[in-house]
Amino acid sequence: MKLLLLLGYGVLPSVAQSTPPRTVPQGLASDITTYLATSAGSQTTLSKQFMFANINVPGAANGTVIAAQSYTAPNYAYNWVRDASLTMDVVQQLYAAATLQTAKNNYSSMLFAYANARVTEQNDPNLQTGLGEPKFNLDNSVFTGPWGRPQNDGPATAAITLMEFATTYIKYGGSEDDINKSIYLGPVKTDLLFVAANWSSPSFDIWEEESSTHFYNHLVSHKALSMGASFAATMGDSETSTTLSAAASAVAQTLPSFWDESRAIIDFQIGPVQKDKTSYQDIAVILGIIHGYNNDGIYSYSNDQVLSTAYHLCLSFQQTYPIATSQTVDNNGGALGIPIGRYPEDVYNGDGTSPNGGNPWFLATAAMAELFYRAASEINDAKTLTVTNTSLAFYNYFAPNANLTVTQYASSTANFVTAVASLEGWGDAFMRLIKFHGGQSGHLSEEYDRNTGYETGAADLTWSYASVLTAALARAELSGNSSYAGALANLGFS
Repeated sequence: MKLLLLLGYGVLPSVAQSTPPRTVPQGLASDITTYLATSAGSQTTLSKQFMFANINVPGAANGTVIAAQSYTAPNYAYNWVRDASLTMDVVQQLYAAATLQTAKNNYSSMLFAYANARVTEQNDPNLQTGLGEPKFNLDNSVFTGPWGRPQNDGPATAAITLMEFATTYIKYGGSEDDINKSIYLGPVKTDLLFVAANWSSPSFDIWEEESSTHFYNHLVSHKALSMGASFAATMGDSETSTTLSAAASAVAQTLPSFWDESRAIIDFQIGPVQKDKTSYQDIAVILGIIHGYNNDGIYSYSNDQVLSTAYHLCLSFQQTYPIATSQTVDNNGGALGIPIGRYPEDVYNGDGTSPNGGNPWFLATAAMAELFYRAASEINDAKTLTVTNTSLAFYNYFAPNANLTVTQYASSTANFVTAVASLEGWGDAFMRLIKFHGGQSGHLSEEYDRNTGYETGAADLTWSYASVLTAALARAELSGNSSYAGALANLGFS
């Protein structure tokens, strides 16, 4: 990385350490509690409804997920491997939380159908790049036109989702033999062995724009392989377990190389600058943490390098989007978070490219909210807040009233309490941004315009809804609302 700096491949945009915070929210707010309630007309209820409307759409193969109900300008009427896996990950979380048997049966049927659909994809005779194929038509035949391929994160996230489901299914008394046949020997083992063999190979990023060595891909691969080693052992396959364990260790050894000390961020990729991304910043890093953290201490939600990355990313977007400074509160005076997009240099406007065309994305904004919620939960659980030289700038900006210095704070201190309340408040500020720009209907597109704030891009993006739901679940966990996930899962069933 030092060589890249010497060669002039780009440096982090100037962000003064003394940048004053745009707001100082504290604690979880009642308006966001209402917004995300499990009641009729709430955003959570509508997000669940609209997300499920994009699973098994009429005329599509069973077990598939349409990326968006957008058939022209842009055409998102495809079953993307990544998007489907992240959507089905929400389904498996609802399966785990449901207390009504009718709900559990419905979710498990969807997940078994998804596993079967994944087998169909793996065995398509027209695969262009093996299991790294990014998307399939709605009949689940592979898309063979020009595209950014391979995208090797898809098999990893698909395996993660199905292993999570399988583990819960067995826990609730489901047949281990059925899981072995339909899940492990079905798609999961095949995907895991692909990940083990290809995790170090160049792959396109989650935005399908550039082939390189990507942090997101590495972290989700690590999680899949680590989980897979344990899962294979449970299924009695010690040989595969050993293979996956060795690969997981190999991936773990590469992860520290993404830390860029000179920029104080986790670089989204390693290699020369592409797509003019001279900031080396991308929300894909935060998405990688959310989708790829394996509860093993490797890049946890409150990790100082992760928080420093989030800090620099947020402030870069504050400098990038006009609405970040023109609209800082909602109509009731509630603090609005910083609009979050893909990366500062983005030119994709939702249906093509244009100079300064990149917009904030709903899924990216929800991801930042989820990171703040999960970081706060993690700090609460640890009962200790550790501030380092690396994370100090993050806390100075997002928790200025905590008056933190580089030291450790016990949960009994006012500094600790104020800092956690600040993370809660900022999580809600990001969600309030979605509430403000998403409008009253509950429908969420891919993006909201950088100048006007109005929704734009693909309508009813499935990933937008999935991200709102996972953020809502993270918030409920933080608040100690143990009945929330079950209530959400049971909605619509009796």
